[in-house]
Amino acid sequence: MKAIKIHEPKVCPFCGSPIVRQLEDGAHLYCSNPNCPERKIAKLNYFVTKECMNIDGLSEKTIRKMCNTLEINNWYDLYNYTLEDFLSAGLGEKTALKIATELNNSKQKASAVKILVSLGIPMIGKVNATKLLEEFGSIQELENAATNIQYNPKNIVSHKLGYTIIDLIGDVAGQTFVDYVNNNRDEFKKVYEIFDNTSLEKKESVSNEGSALTGLIILATGALKNFSRDGIKDSVVANGGTYASGISKKLDYLIVGEGAGPSKLKKAEELGLKQITEEQYLEMIK
Repeated sequence: MKAIKIHEPKVCPFCGSPIVRQLEDGAHLYCSNPNCPERKIAKLNYFVTKECMNIDGLSEKTIRKMCNTLEINNWYDLYNYTLEDFLSAGLGEKTALKIATELNNSKQKASAVKILVSLGIPMIGKVNATKLLEEFGSIQELENAATNIQYNPKNIVSHKLGYTIIDLIGDVAGQTFVDYVNNNRDEFKKVYEIFDNTSLEKKESVSNEGSALTGLIILATGALKNFSRDGIKDSVVANGGTYASGISKKLDYLIVGEGAGPSKLKKAEELGLKQITEEQYLEMIK
């Protein structure tokens, strides 16, 4: 079968805004418009997933229906509405009651890790959220540490607490997190308004699924079939390994996915690093 060349999109198919490559890994493209209607839906859909707030009853179809009838532009808008509002939006009584109950329960039950992950900050999944909160103790302390840190990839950072953030989750994730905090201060205010203060002090440990990767340092590049960007990090750590923040001679394995960045692959070859497929990785953790 003749290979079909796929052309990289230049504009968002939903709002027409330019497509940008925000992170160093070449397989990930984003719409540059923060008000893109599909970005809004995607963020809401992510917020209610099992890995995040786990709001049962809020399917993507229901989210779209609610956005068409209620003023919902971000996750925190969900908490502005009551059971009566959901019913008036055309939801069935059983669905409306379930959603209202789940949202109310999440205010008291959500842990700091769940809340931080649910914000949808690029590269901040359960592993990185846990590392940060174990160091700083609460989301508010973490936000305070990241506020006004001016990060420069060449000159590291200009604030001593910034070194801690960078050391914990790596250069790229650290810069992304600091930038997000400083550009979304109002969102963090909503976190403190909606969720119990005590819940912001709770910590979660990443479950230990095995020890197959003990002592190994692993990094993935490109798009994987069975893991999201944060999912592969969680998997490596849960199996006893260390997930690297970038290519270095200390790396034991580089998992190569679809659309892997040529610069990473070239550097890996120059360093003589062992490259494996996603399937080979899955065999390793069986």
